[in-house]
Amino acid sequence: MLESAWKKEAEKDKLNDAERALQLVSWIFTAIAAWFLLAHWTGDTGFYTSEFGQLDALVLFGPLLFGLLPPLVRTLWGRKSVSRPWDIFGSLLFVLSSAYFLCAFPFDMGFFAVPLPEGMRSLVDWVTEDIAKVVLAIGAVGGTFGIGWTTLTYFKVKEILENRTKR
Repeated sequence: MLESAWKKEAEKDKLNDAERALQLVSWIFTAIAAWFLLAHWTGDTGFYTSEFGQLDALVLFGPLLFGLLPPLVRTLWGRKSVSRPWDIFGSLLFVLSSAYFLCAFPFDMGFFAVPLPEGMRSLVDWVTEDIAKVVLAIGAVGGTFGIGWTTLTYFKVKEILENRTKR
């Protein structure tokens, strides 16, 4: 049953130009998220509480900045299979970060919208601590399943692609 899914995935391993461009779009969205959170850090907006320290910064920004690599790898190499190990490691960092911040939540959500221009703040000012924690929990659980699926897909597609080149 799953074998056909992996065969289809192997057939779609090579990205066309439009798919490569979409990888850059995902890179841009990740860069925007990184800018937003870094703007809180550099602007001392009040979003990060006094409990937010060096370790917290590493746990927050490390996975986020690492998240820029997989779409860049897919764009440069034009193949999904090449980036899967990067995706797996990035997902592992994301799950660990999400779990960490579920336990230690050094954020004041009342200041979350501050880096945005006044007219755009309503886009995110409704996010409360409870909503943020639900998102973190969903990310941790979903990311854990994603790691398993991506790892399995990586090995199955790699096997299929290797068998094709041996013929």
